[in-house]
Formats: sequence, C-alpha cells, structure tokens
Amino acid sequence: MTNQTEQTEQTEAPAPEPVEEPKYQIDTKAFDTSGRSFGYAVYTRLSASGKAVIDDGKTAGGFGPAAEYMKVMSNICSKEPDFLLPGTPITEAVFKLLLANTNKAMTLDEIQSGLTTAWASVIYLKNLSDDVLRRMLDQENDYFIKRAVIRRRRSRS
Repeated sequence: MTNQTEQTEQTEAPAPEPVEEPKYQIDTKAFDTSGRSFGYAVYTRLSASGKAVIDDGKTAGGFGPAAEYMKVMSNICSKEPDFLLPGTPITEAVFKLLLANTNKAMTLDEIQSGLTTAWASVIYLKNLSDDVLRRMLDQENDYFIKRAVIRRRRSRS
C-alpha cells in the first residue's frame, strides 16, 4: 500500500502533442513528370462557361497556366449544378474538388463535406467514410493525389 504523499508526488506524464490530421493535395510536379500536362488536365475539366472565360483565341486551349484554370474552376465551374454529378467516380470527384480549391491541401473532413454537399440529393449515397477515403487516397492513383507535406516552423530558441 502506498501512502498519500507518494501518490501526490507522482508526476503526470506530459500530454502528447496533438497529431495533425493528414491533408491531401495533387502533386503537380509528379503529374507533369509523368509526361502528362497538369494544365491540360485542369482545362479539360472546365465547364463550357469556364472555357469561354479562358479561351481568348490567343492561346490554344489547355496550354495556359494551371493556376488560372483552377481560379476559373473555383469561381465559375464549381458553382454550376453539374460540377460534381452523382455518377462521378470518387477519385475524379476528389480531384475536381481539389482543383476547385486551387489545390490547397484539404483534410478528409473537408473532402467529405464537399462531396456530401455536392451529392446531397442522391438517394444512394456513396460510402464516404474516413476509412474508405483514406485507403483510396493513400494508395497510388492516376490523379497524383497524395498526402500533403506538412512543413513545420522551427521554433527559435
């Protein structure tokens, strides 16, 4: 039996640092290194009204800056009702969702929220559980969606 002073002297273990939830984004360098054009991949997913904004007759469609295409997708295409149709495969839908977010890294919760909102009217909703999405995104895919590299700031001593 331990006495009361021994019990109060025991120090609590420091709380572990919170584990940051993984975020996902498209690895654009790997996309281009594979021999495929990231800019063209974004362009082909623009809606007709999005392409109308981009196509000025000076540059062949799909050969402009991907960042510009993503801004158009975010501001115009993603607001259209047929942006993410219910029949869209999940990986393609996540790809378009990341493009509409200008490829800023997104958590699983943010991805789930975006897909659930887009497919709110679907009677038979696809399985968008954490496990299913994480397994799908953590394996190699044709869209080069990967875990985002989290850069930690160095603390000054």
